[in-house]
Amino acid sequence: MILLALVLVSCQNRKVEEQTPKTTSPINIKQVVGIGRIEPENQILQISPEVAGIVEKVYKNENDSVRAGDIIAELKHTVEDANITQLRSAVSVQAAQIKVDENAIKELQIRYANANTELQRLQNLLEKGAETHQVVDDATTEMKSFQANINKLQATVQVSKLKWSEAKTQVGIAEAQLKQKYIRAPVSGVLLEINIQTGNYIDSQQTIAQLRPKGRTIAVCEIDELFAEKIKVGQPAIIRNTGSLDTLSTGKIYFAASFLRKKSLFTDQAGEKEDRRVREIKILLDNPKGILLNSRIECVVFI
Repeated sequence: MILLALVLVSCQNRKVEEQTPKTTSPINIKQVVGIGRIEPENQILQISPEVAGIVEKVYKNENDSVRAGDIIAELKHTVEDANITQLRSAVSVQAAQIKVDENAIKELQIRYANANTELQRLQNLLEKGAETHQVVDDATTEMKSFQANINKLQATVQVSKLKWSEAKTQVGIAEAQLKQKYIRAPVSGVLLEINIQTGNYIDSQQTIAQLRPKGRTIAVCEIDELFAEKIKVGQPAIIRNTGSLDTLSTGKIYFAASFLRKKSLFTDQAGEKEDRRVREIKILLDNPKGILLNSRIECVVFI
């Protein structure tokens, strides 16, 4: 009986143990790894001409440093040069004609003033009976003729000034068109690539060079959604080659996206069709020297 009681108690205890759920200790994650790419903080710029044309001269080479406004290449502009020369000549002709007409007006104004003085003198003599009406009428007609010629020349000068102003505007337009024949660096930086040569024909908006703007180097990484909430701005990180444990550079997270999105950095990786979301982060590198742009890397973030 005692043995039977002991067996029953033992079986009941075993059932209680089996029904009681086992507790597991939480996993303490210390680092998160994401896939990434090395980029300039200011994105690489694609340089294109504003107009189509034939390349006459290339001034810069790959890896050259440039300042904003530096000429990278020049397109042929023979027609534009001839047009500007013709328009500038028209401006000069109009300016000269305006000067001639204004001098003629001044001369007529002097003659008109003298004719007016002479008419007043003749009218005084007419009142005294010392002059005839015909002479006074002739003097009046001459004075009116001077005034008519002055009015005519003044109108001519106004027209000439309008033509002169229009010609200057045309020169400005032609000069702006000429400037489009020079392909310039929009910002300071380093030319990563130039894919044109002298004699090439290029279309407008065709990419002829890539420019890395002056600025810092960063790593843009994607963190899987499982660990996205553990990412914080300011967390330290290291950069290493994919599949390697050697550290290329250290850094800190300075940007973390506020939403999840589909994988976008590398569409050729295995499992890209999986419905997974990632959080984009940007890491400012402490020592990016020697790391090539667009390098595929791993970002190890320390939680």
